[in-house]
Amino acid sequence: MSKKIAVYCDDGVRPGCFQQVLTAFEGYPIEAVDRHFFLSKDWETKTSLVVFPGGRDLPYLQALQGEANGRIRSYVENGGRFLGLCAGGYYGCLRVNFRATHEEEVVGERELAFFSGNAVGPAFYKDSFRYQSEEGARSVAVQWEKGISHVYFNGGCFFERVEDDPTAEVLARYIDLPSRPAAIIYCRKGEGSAVLSGVHPEFAPKDPFWQYLINKILI
Repeated sequence: MSKKIAVYCDDGVRPGCFQQVLTAFEGYPIEAVDRHFFLSKDWETKTSLVVFPGGRDLPYLQALQGEANGRIRSYVENGGRFLGLCAGGYYGCLRVNFRATHEEEVVGERELAFFSGNAVGPAFYKDSFRYQSEEGARSVAVQWEKGISHVYFNGGCFFERVEDDPTAEVLARYIDLPSRPAAIIYCRKGEGSAVLSGVHPEFAPKDPFWQYLINKILI
């Protein structure tokens, strides 16, 4: 039996983001999973990649803290792959700093900690962002290895001081923000790796940038 891509679909995941992940990975064996999957027997041996789509990071924490997060981290350290998109990107960092000092602020530490620094957001359009809305959504430009791509953005983060984490490297940068902070990072953890993204490259699966990321994630 070939290994599958496990795409998280539980509290906090935005349905449109989940569906877009399925579209972007068309042709690959995929399984939609919930919190119970990460407590099941031997899921690690059957999984080629774990994907956390966009949505809200706090429900991910509430559902998975403890054993489930520990097993996801161990899976990566033992050769697995993790992709976090927007909320999933926040969730893969040691610290989340979302809308600090705002009534909707989400600030605190996370257990996966594939990146040992801060995910800070929204990177753009802080005042117009609304959960479950396109009100703050935009196309933003990112610089990557082979050029510039315009990607969907809705409340995502930038990754702060990536240079302080020797296991992390920048794959793409926001070009329209001061200091051009990291928009997507690659983190080596043990024998495996995690790609964490503040933007949604999966919304343009035919763009060469998405294929570049697929190669980083799966190879």
